[in-house]
Amino acid sequence: MTEPSKQLSDPRQLLEGYLDHYREEILRKLDGFPEPEVSRVPSGWTPAAMLKHLAFMERRWFQWDFAGEQVADANGDRDEDGAFVATESLEELKEFYLAQCERSRQIVAGASLSDVASRIGRFQPPKEPPTLAWIMFHVLEEYMRHAGHLDIARELAEG
Repeated sequence: MTEPSKQLSDPRQLLEGYLDHYREEILRKLDGFPEPEVSRVPSGWTPAAMLKHLAFMERRWFQWDFAGEQVADANGDRDEDGAFVATESLEELKEFYLAQCERSRQIVAGASLSDVASRIGRFQPPKEPPTLAWIMFHVLEEYMRHAGHLDIARELAEG
């Protein structure tokens, strides 16, 4: 998927378009990645673990925090030290990731950018819940940052 049209001016269409662009960009960067379960960086994260992190990131922000849905193990992408981990195959992770992205799209489609997050997830009183627009910008920023991480990991993996 290419970037959204340069003619778009509607903030919602831009946010949704760029989120989908980066969701696909992550998968494109992982396509043909040599040994995605092997770390190439000092912190030890792997490209497969990054994909799992992004799936759980979608789940946390849109399902748990915004929509207030109960989710099993909201932090299932991390070990007890907070490091990204994955024991699943890349294909299993892709399937899980795509399901989380689709659920996020459904949630966003039924809400206004000015709607605020639930009090179920991380924004229980006295914390102030963010708007959907803020959450979408935050998730977009996280995608952009991690796409860059995958660029570096791929460069290291391919020599």
